[in-house]
Amino acid sequence: MSGSNIEPGKCKPRFDFERHKKSSQSETGSIKELLEELNRTPPHKPKGSQKSNPAIYREEITKENLEGAINFIKSNFNIEISSINSKLPITTIKTIKLLYLSNRSFKGQLFERISLPGPSQATFEHWIERNTPRNEKTIRAASQLMSTLELEINDERLKHIHINKSTPSKLIEIYAKKIMEFIAPIYEIFKDDGEYRDWYITTTIRFASSEIESYRPSPLPANTEAGPIHERLYIYLLTLPFLHFVGEYQRIVESENEELSKYKIEPLFTHALSSPSEGDALLRPVTSLAAIHSFLQTNANELARLVHQATGYELRSSEITNIADETQKVLHAYVFHEWHRTDHDVVNISMADCVAALLAITIQKKIKTKYTPYWKGQSSSEKTVFRLLSHLDTSRDIEELYEEDYIPQGAMLTLYHRYCIAYALLFGRSNRMEAFMRFQIVYLKHMTIAHSHFDLEAGNEYETNINMFCEYLIQYIEDQATSRAM
Repeated sequence: MSGSNIEPGKCKPRFDFERHKKSSQSETGSIKELLEELNRTPPHKPKGSQKSNPAIYREEITKENLEGAINFIKSNFNIEISSINSKLPITTIKTIKLLYLSNRSFKGQLFERISLPGPSQATFEHWIERNTPRNEKTIRAASQLMSTLELEINDERLKHIHINKSTPSKLIEIYAKKIMEFIAPIYEIFKDDGEYRDWYITTTIRFASSEIESYRPSPLPANTEAGPIHERLYIYLLTLPFLHFVGEYQRIVESENEELSKYKIEPLFTHALSSPSEGDALLRPVTSLAAIHSFLQTNANELARLVHQATGYELRSSEITNIADETQKVLHAYVFHEWHRTDHDVVNISMADCVAALLAITIQKKIKTKYTPYWKGQSSSEKTVFRLLSHLDTSRDIEELYEEDYIPQGAMLTLYHRYCIAYALLFGRSNRMEAFMRFQIVYLKHMTIAHSHFDLEAGNEYETNINMFCEYLIQYIEDQATSRAM
């Protein structure tokens, strides 16, 4: 390296991603050549007694300095780099250089922040497309990496990647619809089974979950060629928020099911399932997000009575109006989950919805769960330990959530899940709901495996195989139910 006859600053770097200049697939480079390039400008610090200006010289960069970037690529994309002289695709060398320089400018924290989530490290705070005051450094670093990697991916391929690897929010929406497509026939099969309907549905969903959980698609042929490393890193960064989301979502679902089992909620509304008039009064939409404050005030006495009957907690009517802001935000989570962003004047909230939301808030006031938004690389000054309801920040409007994600996702989803549990318990359907949630988690875990290939074709093939298996399984269930009926 020190014997290079290329004068400092005279040679244009080979290993930079450049706009309008894609690398040839046949071009190669080596770690040794990368080190030579990195050590050219500014030059390394001279050895011995040679005088130098310390302002322009630094220590020589060695292979050890690149180990973080090399190990990150080797561990996540399963490639071998046997020596510094090994010839690798030039885009692989460019990717190593990009990661090395990015990590250096990030004071050595990059690889921790963008590493895969372990069982207890998943976080809702890892995003790439949200305006949020939390985890800004990681979001900025990932965005900068992706914008650089995009320079090497042609427009058609980039479009294809984004069609298949949507943003986490879009993926969650797509998979929620897919799950309902699989579950809906089970509801339909047993719709006329009277008092045994829920038992049949619950048992069948549990059976389906077990079958899907144990299913393993055939591995790809050994000679299947993976995509180039720069593209796989791009897909990795695009996918990472989804992997984080599923990890923390599973943790919340499992912990909340256990937490709320300690607090008894009476099945007040089970009779409504067999009484059209009572069912209509509870389930018919009667108010909107915009009108929820006045609705709660008008119906405060009735709502306080229902909360007391369901939980045994004494609640004055004035307390209903005092928690109207929190109730609105829990109901907004429900509305957004069902219909995404809708006009706040749309009447889509029922009396049962209001009672379930009030129960979620009332129980939280009793159990006082704390929630700390977490992300990798978080400093002690960034940790905010609040009780769940404090995170809702009642001084801010729900419309502001579309401009800045000021409520931590974990806090909001914990309260929303409590709303779902309370709603199910009110109608005596907690077992059915738990079965559905298990099906959801099992399916989403398979989708994380698909996305963890960090390769477009391999991931799509795994996902297709899982969906085909689910379709065959539901068809088998329908056939068995038909035989039983006959």
